[in-house]
Amino acid sequence: MTEEIEVNFQAKNPSGIKLLNRLYDGHLVLNDLGVRLDEQLNNEDEEPTVPTQEDVDNLSDTFGKTVEAFSNIIDAYGDVNSFADNFAGSTKNFAEKLITEMVDFNNGIADIGDTEGGLENYDNDKLNEWVNQLMSDIVKTNDAFHILVNE
Repeated sequence: MTEEIEVNFQAKNPSGIKLLNRLYDGHLVLNDLGVRLDEQLNNEDEEPTVPTQEDVDNLSDTFGKTVEAFSNIIDAYGDVNSFADNFAGSTKNFAEKLITEMVDFNNGIADIGDTEGGLENYDNDKLNEWVNQLMSDIVKTNDAFHILVNE
């Protein structure tokens, strides 16, 4: 069942909202994956199966889409800070948290991709740090979104 919510964005340039929504689509993919991973890690009787091949495919697709969204943001605003400055109040806070999350995601994926042999040869400590950072980013984005929705 889908719940309908109303959000009032505060933006100088309303076209920025479409770009923000594109980044938010990436957040939703990461949030879903994070929730399932967290559930599996907290259930000692269950062997973690996340990420599945479908998850990996979704992450790859999300990476491509966020790279494109960030390219569009740079074209329209010059940099992500100017993009965030397009918003005001809790919308700006939400945008900043979302940008941080998606930049951390993209940087991690790029770093893994730059590693010879990819994920299989990626340093486990760095991977764990990245996953923990993303999980923290996801929570901060969710918190900022809930503040935005409850205004």
